[in-house]
Amino acid sequence: MPVAELALRASEVGPGYRAQVVPGGRQVKGRVTLDLCDFRYVSDSFRTSRIQLAYGHRQKQLVLSNEVVRYRGAGAKLARQELTAAVARCPRTWRLTRLRDSRLLPISLAVDARISGTRDGKPVVGKILLVYQIESNVLSAVYAYGGTAAARRSFGLRAAALSANRLRRS
Repeated sequence: MPVAELALRASEVGPGYRAQVVPGGRQVKGRVTLDLCDFRYVSDSFRTSRIQLAYGHRQKQLVLSNEVVRYRGAGAKLARQELTAAVARCPRTWRLTRLRDSRLLPISLAVDARISGTRDGKPVVGKILLVYQIESNVLSAVYAYGGTAAARRSFGLRAAALSANRLRRS
């Protein structure tokens, strides 16, 4: 099944949400899939196809992205190992809180991330929910931004549960 068929539909994300492919969202070469904790991931070289969609709503602060990637060989297994290792040795600029949700696939990693840094010499903080799930040789990543921490968590985990259902059926 093509990765585009495994990506969430805007109607699943919520009423009034629109989906669009992010710039370069169908490219593998020259694009990074995994960047948790700003590490480089060898598993990216095993990708054969990908799509990344962004979902926005004119009247809501919550934004979602869903990236679906197919790997060759043991690429998905390697991605899982690399993500687990990244969480264990993430730099202090990334504060991660692991989350559990029974609706996710058995091979999943969900984290609330608070990322500190500087932009133009000024301190900035980014907050994002990241959920990575793997079924066979496919990884689905759901990223939720905006809103309150509770709203972001609820919104992102609900979307990740829908993604898990799509992967289970594939």
